[in-house]
Amino acid sequence: MTSQDDFTAELARVRLDGPFVSLVMKEESFLTIGVGAPVIVLPQNLLRPVLGGGSLSEELLTEGLRQSVAELRRVEPTALLAESLLSLARASEGGEALERRLGMVVEAIAVLHGVGAPHRLPRAYVALSDVLKAMDRLYDALAALERAAEAEREHRDAGALLAIHYGRATIFRLLGLQAEALPELDRATVALRGIGAGTTDRLWAIRIRSETVFCLSELGRVEEALAEAEAWFESDPGEFLSAPAFVRADLIHRRSGAAAAADGYLEAVIRAAEDVSSYSSTRFRRRARDRHDVLFSTSISALIEAGRPASALVAWEMARSGSALLPRDDEAYESALRDGVRDEIVAEASQLVEDARGALATGDRSALAECQDRADWLLFRNDMLGRIPRPRASSRELVDGWTADLRGAIDPGTLLLSYAAIGERICVFATTSESLVCEPLGVSRLELRLLAMSAARECRGLLPTDALDESARRLLAPVGRLVAEAEALVIVPCAELQGLPFHAMGPLRGKAVAYGTRAADLRAGKGGHDRPLSAASHWTGLGAPVVSYSSSSELTHVRAELRDISAHFESPNIVLDPPATAADLLDSAARNDVLHLACHAAFEPAAPLLSRLLLADRPVFAFEIAVTPLNTAHVVLSACETADAAAHQGGHTQSLASAFLTAGASGVTGSLWPVDDSAAARFLTTLYERRINTGASMAEALGWTRSRFAEEALHPHYWAPFVYMGALGADR
Repeated sequence: MTSQDDFTAELARVRLDGPFVSLVMKEESFLTIGVGAPVIVLPQNLLRPVLGGGSLSEELLTEGLRQSVAELRRVEPTALLAESLLSLARASEGGEALERRLGMVVEAIAVLHGVGAPHRLPRAYVALSDVLKAMDRLYDALAALERAAEAEREHRDAGALLAIHYGRATIFRLLGLQAEALPELDRATVALRGIGAGTTDRLWAIRIRSETVFCLSELGRVEEALAEAEAWFESDPGEFLSAPAFVRADLIHRRSGAAAAADGYLEAVIRAAEDVSSYSSTRFRRRARDRHDVLFSTSISALIEAGRPASALVAWEMARSGSALLPRDDEAYESALRDGVRDEIVAEASQLVEDARGALATGDRSALAECQDRADWLLFRNDMLGRIPRPRASSRELVDGWTADLRGAIDPGTLLLSYAAIGERICVFATTSESLVCEPLGVSRLELRLLAMSAARECRGLLPTDALDESARRLLAPVGRLVAEAEALVIVPCAELQGLPFHAMGPLRGKAVAYGTRAADLRAGKGGHDRPLSAASHWTGLGAPVVSYSSSSELTHVRAELRDISAHFESPNIVLDPPATAADLLDSAARNDVLHLACHAAFEPAAPLLSRLLLADRPVFAFEIAVTPLNTAHVVLSACETADAAAHQGGHTQSLASAFLTAGASGVTGSLWPVDDSAAARFLTTLYERRINTGASMAEALGWTRSRFAEEALHPHYWAPFVYMGALGADR
């Protein structure tokens, strides 16, 4: 089966030719996912978005193939199912777990055997080898290539033969057998001549040349590797890829030192950041960031070694590009609404709510993990609604101007502390309106993680604050003078420091402290300065003191909290009698300056998208909030652990607070640990009084209120649970 007509006939035979279409797009699929798929089966309703702009979109292709595979699995096994599974396994490389991709390939091989299509087995076994290699099962990956070679000898597939030789070379290199890898690359070059001219042969040539540079470099043949890289760049500068650029910089570093290689490393970082930023969805950006982790870490370390802290900070920010919010194409978004995609997301979310409640009720870990993954795919679909991929940097000119823009956006008296975990090295970038320094910290990555966990446990459990004090010494003392001089601070923690209460450390007590996911939030044009909170501001309070479906005790101070806070506003909107429901939160179209929620909440560490607010009728999950456009500037969450989060490299966090930021809030105030009902009511009432009476920002008012309450109770458990997340200036 090789022709378009054959594939179309097979779709008709299984009665899927109406909603689905089969396309022969070998060149396009190779360019997009690195595999020349003989057929792509897509839903009709996704055909236009997937092919928008004249080329395949990897993310939309993944979504289309997921739908196609789901439907093809409902009918008798066909070669179309096998081909779709193989394409999906490759297309979803940036968004799917390795175990799931392995299952797809194994299923495809079984189907090909079952339907009598052995001529496709060579490429299927190559796909199996690729996944096994990604799982570090290198000897199993070699065995899969041997099966591919056996099938290729029987069915003669030039493309598969090329992939087999190339695959062996990459595995040999990973096993430390670079000398054995080079002859395989020579054989791959010979096989390349047999596949014909076009996109695929050009991209295969790039792969082979790249792998050759790696092998020569790792064999210590520095001059040969550098000459190969230089010749490549001179002959085809438009095909600069991050990996070869990185190897080139590394070779120059070894030969001539960090200063000589600095520009090359920065070039590699720019290329890698462009790759990460080419994706619209957080799910794919997260995985792309992981692929480039070694490149980012090595490059940033070299830039620090070269004495270029500004370039190192820019590189670190580009490594965090996954957290960037993307602009929305209004026309594409309206098209998605017309096509019913938004309605599909809402329906899927509704079903997932029921399944998540069931999984939580039984405590089934596998069911919880399945719901977390489904929620993440739901956010993926929501991310794709009219989003436009936007590279963070496309030229050195933009990079050079980045630092000046950042420092220009920092108010006098404000200090930005961005903590970077670079390999096993930890450093802090300290930036003011006048200076930028990078200081190494005398702590390893493991020590840092243990310190942060211990300090958080101390604050939660009313334990002696030894780890918190030690954290202050390790993390703040190296920039102690700048900290002492600062009136306000923005903390951008690396993943290992997520949840650490910097604001509770001695040197920061009483100061305005905001937490962010990236320094770029402070750049000119980001966030802006909203008008200060006043009696005329639009304020809505949602309260749910009792929930019938939970064993949680009644929150007896919610009523007084909402009453006392609302008294500061001219036209407050309170939903309390009857208590607030899911619809009051998710279905409201009203514009609010502040949305205040007082209720129970639960953080789910193993499945953070299933973290939830317990409202009167049912829990509202983080994933629901994240996919619901909210028309509110600031959110205050008077509930337990709403700012506790699961953190990932690249600035990604998943929590209730981050869900509101994703939904459109410019700032969120939430809690890092469980809070006492009475204490929270008193603290937040005082906080609002301070803001309205003085015009203070949320971060400023939090600092003042913490100082006042610390006079009554010395332990930070009582006065430090609440944090502000967002850009300074957006919390006015």
